Amino acid sequence: MAKPDESEKSPAPSPGMLFIVSSNVSKADPATRKLIRSHARRGKTRKRIQPSEDQRATNGGTVATRVQMARVKLEEFIESYVPLMPGRIGSNICFVEFADGIGASALLTLAQVSAVISKIVFPLRAAIGFQPDSGAWDSPFGRDAATLHITTFAAQGFIDRVLNRQESITNPAAILHFQKGLKLLRGRLSGDDDEIKISDSTMSVVLKLASIAHFDGDHQIARQHMEGLRKMVNLRGGLNTFRGTSLLVEILRYDLGIALLNGLDPMFFKRPSEPLFSYPGQLLPTSEDKISFQDNRQGIQTTDDHLVTAWLVMRKFCLLVDLGAQTRRSMRPEIIYETMIAVMYRLLYMSFADGSIDEAVRLGLLAFSHHVFLQWQDIKLPYRHFTDRYRNSILALKHFHGVPSQLMLWFLMTGAISVFPVSDEEWLREHIREHVTICHVKTWKAVQDILKSLMWIALLDDQSGEGIYDSVHFH
Repeated sequence: MAKPDESEKSPAPSPGMLFIVSSNVSKADPATRKLIRSHARRGKTRKRIQPSEDQRATNGGTVATRVQMARVKLEEFIESYVPLMPGRIGSNICFVEFADGIGASALLTLAQVSAVISKIVFPLRAAIGFQPDSGAWDSPFGRDAATLHITTFAAQGFIDRVLNRQESITNPAAILHFQKGLKLLRGRLSGDDDEIKISDSTMSVVLKLASIAHFDGDHQIARQHMEGLRKMVNLRGGLNTFRGTSLLVEILRYDLGIALLNGLDPMFFKRPSEPLFSYPGQLLPTSEDKISFQDNRQGIQTTDDHLVTAWLVMRKFCLLVDLGAQTRRSMRPEIIYETMIAVMYRLLYMSFADGSIDEAVRLGLLAFSHHVFLQWQDIKLPYRHFTDRYRNSILALKHFHGVPSQLMLWFLMTGAISVFPVSDEEWLREHIREHVTICHVKTWKAVQDILKSLMWIALLDDQSGEGIYDSVHFH
């Protein structure tokens, strides 16, 4: 595979395209911030302690904390989603020229909940302590009228369906925003301005529409929007035009999710002009890693070198995340994005016989990667294709002698946290109990040790994993 140009920037932090109206477009560059600081300090003689090279490399130019973030309780989200009175407009938006048809109260509501939503939409990024600039929501990009109307509709839909559990509710105010957003988009696409037709803001609206359809379980509409984005990317000169942007990260996230859950080919990296991104250098398996895997290959039981490499890269990624949590050192978000793209597209383009152990490992890695990179916290979307295929693959392993119960337990727990609704899958609970018994473990800590010996992110999944274990073990 061709290696990405080292001179190009890695994908920037994602603003959470479905709901979040913030972006980093208006954020001052480092040189500008340095100039501002120099004027503010003029006349002061006190020296500032500079961060070490190691600290700068760790932070990678992002705003991140070294504090482990707690998981978001979806029920608590409602408390944040309280529209403020128009008279309470704060200093952040006093001088903002609002997009046509967007009220100040709607903008304030989105600003209030954007930080919470970002943790739900991309839990791993929140778990490592990365926090996007909270003031970036009022950027010029965020004030695009069509984008804000569709975003407001999506946010209200999330509140109604996920938090208030009102599946069939019709929210007139939200529908009005949706209609206004579509009208603006159609007018833009049918107009004479060819540049705005394929601008970042237009692509952002189409991406939001794709994400809404994906969230609603309408894979055909979601796919149509992704086909439109594919054409827009082509007209802009291809993927390299977007390298280093949050827009690219979000386009690829939804391309991966829609393709995986519906058994479709992705829209990107299908042609020679779009070589797959290389694995991050620090995650590439060393000779020692490969020797260790060879010693344990009987446990994993796969002989495909490409599949082995994908496994080792993801395993090292998990170890790096947990090491960062233990040492309180933040991980650069770029590593997350690069790993997601490099691992998941390769896995989607691999092909093995149905019912084989290689196929079970591939699907297990895809389920785990989907959970780590794409899944919105514990929300499981209404798609059956991948769920059924993964279930059948696990059950087919009964016909193979010698598949370790430790590996079977990993397959099962990975499915439980990612795609299987545990309360509805009696076979899953029975098989977890069976392999816990065979492994002679009687506590969650012992189960956790088995999972971590294979692939597991304690920072992300210990709480939900323990809950699954308790529900299965004590009932």
